[in-house]
Amino acid sequence: MKIKLLTQIKKAGQIYKENDIIEVEDHKIDKWIKMGWGELIDKKEKKIKKETKELKIDSKLTKDETN
Repeated sequence: MKIKLLTQIKKAGQIYKENDIIEVEDHKIDKWIKMGWGELIDKKEKKIKKETKELKIDSKLTKDETN
């Protein structure tokens, strides 16, 4: 899972600064949050609406009906 760091951390020989986003093993997330090292990032991402053939057809029908 991904967390946003609240403090500077050295992990696996690399230094991460505050506000960096890193990947942490799922079973360690609770400890990281409890220790105040980071906060969980919302896993849900906004879905982008894709234009499909059905939507194109509907928009053409709507335009024709209004004229």
